[in-house]
Amino acid sequence: MAIKRFLHCSICVSNYEKSLAFYQDILGFEVIEEQDWTGENVGKVMDVGDTELKVACLRRDGQRLELIHYSKPESPPRNPPPKTNHLGLSHMTVGVDSVEATIQELKEKGVKVLDRTIGSFVPEYAEDIMFLFEDPDGNLIECYAVPPQLPYDAEPSL
Repeated sequence: MAIKRFLHCSICVSNYEKSLAFYQDILGFEVIEEQDWTGENVGKVMDVGDTELKVACLRRDGQRLELIHYSKPESPPRNPPPKTNHLGLSHMTVGVDSVEATIQELKEKGVKVLDRTIGSFVPEYAEDIMFLFEDPDGNLIECYAVPPQLPYDAEPSL
């Protein structure tokens, strides 16, 4: 197959500045590049017709993420809110040292934490090691406090 590597994922956002601040200040991404795109050629590639959009290319831990904001045509509102079992991108996952401290910090910064999701489905760890929170558009982010005996890049045994 001709595919050589994974390049990035893109998230369409309703408010460019608010989302950019969230992904930088809350998730720790750095901006590598910002671009403004307009015209029929961009619209053709993105399959939305004549368009105007702004893109932020972000990077963290060797991963790239694009935030895309369409000013023309405007993105329709999301309905219903996403759930992890909806088709499409389910969620992103970040690793932390402490669930409790992270929840407190997120709430202090005005981030919506889904308290009902605090728990664990990893049988050997009874304490709460996971929960979900939302970005400004309601995209789900899983927070996972990896037990100290496992490296962050290890797969939990299910």
